[in-house]
Amino acid sequence: MRIATAHAYQNAIDSMTERQAKLVRNQEELSTGKKLLAAGDDPVAAAAAERTRSAQRRIELQQRMNDFATAQLQIADGALSSVGDVLQLVREGVVQAGNGGYSASDRHQIATQLRGYREELLALANRPDGAGGFLFGGQGSQTAPFADGASVTYLAQPGEQEVGLDATSPTVLDGRQTFMDLPNGAGTQSIFDLIDRTIAVLDDPASTGVAVSATVRDAISGLDVAMDRVSTKRTEVGEGLRALEARDKLSADGSLQLSSQLSKLVDVDYAKAISEFQNNQTALSAAMRTYAQISKMSLFDYL
Repeated sequence: MRIATAHAYQNAIDSMTERQAKLVRNQEELSTGKKLLAAGDDPVAAAAAERTRSAQRRIELQQRMNDFATAQLQIADGALSSVGDVLQLVREGVVQAGNGGYSASDRHQIATQLRGYREELLALANRPDGAGGFLFGGQGSQTAPFADGASVTYLAQPGEQEVGLDATSPTVLDGRQTFMDLPNGAGTQSIFDLIDRTIAVLDDPASTGVAVSATVRDAISGLDVAMDRVSTKRTEVGEGLRALEARDKLSADGSLQLSSQLSKLVDVDYAKAISEFQNNQTALSAAMRTYAQISKMSLFDYL
């Protein structure tokens, strides 16, 4: 079989070009750490990698929401704890005022203490949430949700704000449910109205022992309801924090799995890539030597 000199030259050049292209590809993979440099390299793997990245972004977004909700619920837990402490102080003062041996002056001093507790309670109810809103702002409020006038009123829209994608968590609590709609014998009342009525009776020198006793009895009953309400809400907040912690773990596990999956799709296997680089480098050197030998061959050397 006769092989033309030009054909031999071209075969050698093609071999060198192919090996050089593979060598450049190996260098790109080793320098970037990626085996999937363009979608055209492996369309199926590229599509799978994009789906994996999309799932990762969703997890990252959910995690940011979880972190925000966790911070808000931790603030809420602290605030509710403080509310419970203030209500306990109010209750102790009211019980003390029921002492039959107390004078009008003694009851006046207790009423003064209760006013201070009331102001502290109102400040807690209007506590900012650190994110531009208010912790007990319901569906959202740009101003303090509780307004103090002839009586305390709730200005915000009742309800809770929540964040999350697949699972949601509250970030703003319903102030009406916590402070306002407390049942009594005549319907409902706010904790502020209850304290105000108690203060009015205790601060009135003309109040009789019977009136004081009845007021103290009603106040204790209402305060117990309020404290139970706050305790229940705090339990709900604690459950929310527990659920967020569990979701954080699931998110971390999911993120790890997706990262491993993405790595298999796009990251280079350095051991394999180095081996291929060395093989292609050896093959290129051999092709160059072969071409050098072919280029020296001539029939005139045998004439």
